[in-house]
Amino acid sequence: MPSPLHAAFALAVAAAPAVDVAPSSRFAIAPYLQDVRADSVVVAFVTEAPSVALVHYDGPSGKGAVVSGPTQTHKVRLSGLATGARYRYSVSVRRQGDLTGVESVSEPAEFTTMAPGLPFLFLVYGDCRDRDADHQAVVRAMLRERPDLLVQTGDMISRGSDTSQWRRYFAAVGPLIRSVPMYPALGNHELRGDPEASQFFRYFVIPGERKRRPVYYSFRYGNSLFVSLDGNSPTDHDQELWLNRTLDEAKRDPSIRHTFAFVHQPPYSVGAYCGSDRLQRRLVPILRRYNVRAVFAGHEHAYQHLERGGLRYFVSGGGGAPLYTRSTSCNFEDDMALRLFRAEHHYLRVQVDGDAATLIAISQHGEVLERVLLHEPVVPDDDYRAAPPTLAAATSPPVGSPPLPASSQPGRFRPSALLFLLLVSAMAMIVGLLLLTAPRARRRDDLMPHARRKVRRS
Repeated sequence: MPSPLHAAFALAVAAAPAVDVAPSSRFAIAPYLQDVRADSVVVAFVTEAPSVALVHYDGPSGKGAVVSGPTQTHKVRLSGLATGARYRYSVSVRRQGDLTGVESVSEPAEFTTMAPGLPFLFLVYGDCRDRDADHQAVVRAMLRERPDLLVQTGDMISRGSDTSQWRRYFAAVGPLIRSVPMYPALGNHELRGDPEASQFFRYFVIPGERKRRPVYYSFRYGNSLFVSLDGNSPTDHDQELWLNRTLDEAKRDPSIRHTFAFVHQPPYSVGAYCGSDRLQRRLVPILRRYNVRAVFAGHEHAYQHLERGGLRYFVSGGGGAPLYTRSTSCNFEDDMALRLFRAEHHYLRVQVDGDAATLIAISQHGEVLERVLLHEPVVPDDDYRAAPPTLAAATSPPVGSPPLPASSQPGRFRPSALLFLLLVSAMAMIVGLLLLTAPRARRRDDLMPHARRKVRRS
């Protein structure tokens, strides 16, 4: 006797309008994971034609299935799952209007729900673009890690409006993200030909269900808070206010032991583009105020470790795109921040265990580029001067923190009135001396340009 879920699936298929020649419902993008939580996860996939799908899952809480469609882009949330448990799942689809049977079935895969109190492992990588071979080599290296989640720093493709490039990207990273949920930052290449990021929103489930630019969001995993920022519009006032409010709430939550931020454009870097002065002025002061554990970025195709103003910055743009060399024309702030630069295709491995967090940068060939204990204090840099606070930072101080008096604000120069008068007097004296000592004829010629011509005619 058929189960109620399978009966619902049959009814959904029967209700779909019939067509004379139904196109294939094969997977254009195979199932992958999004937005994992302690009791749920989203299974996303795209079919070649509108289809009705059934997502089957099996785990400690029992078996189940969820119907989706008819549509081409499916985002199916599996709810009521056990915390920290491992499940198996698969997806079967039927063409819209086809009652003859299942046409396509995905390869079985697994996922694990979040466990708030346990150690976890996450990976960071970005800037794959359209270099499939190098991208696949990095993915093969990451597959050995068995991570709990994946952070993508943006520029997954070269042109955001090109559907074929998105399919190639998902084909390359598919073996990893069918079992590991991925959280992306919006890169500048995702906006090429698609300024509203419609394709980005089509393929990804943004925590908080944000559906417009700028793309910023946060999510909780274990004892850590992850914050994704939009570096394509760093002057956005709402993003600053949201970041300040989000980090302030996290500071008052004793169960959050680490905060990690990721953005496509790096605040500091020494590659082809150098660091973003706008991010340094508008977002970095907020990140510093709340002692963010690390800031991950992409945009520049290399591995970079930088430290400035008490924060650590890591550029992970070696996901497959052509590699950059170090620039010698970046500004003082970028140069002073640099700790290590390696032009390598790579990924970052971050192990979080209680109050400890350890980062290892690993090349696609398995070479360890660097190991950093993120929980240890950053070596202070005496020459660092914080940027002036932005409007958002000035109007949104941390809760319970009294404002600093003007005389004690760091990095603020306040000249006295006496010093100002002395400078003006000195300048006036210099100008007067120059006028008095200048040759009289030259002064007359300069002030009366016709005088010289009259003398010559006479």
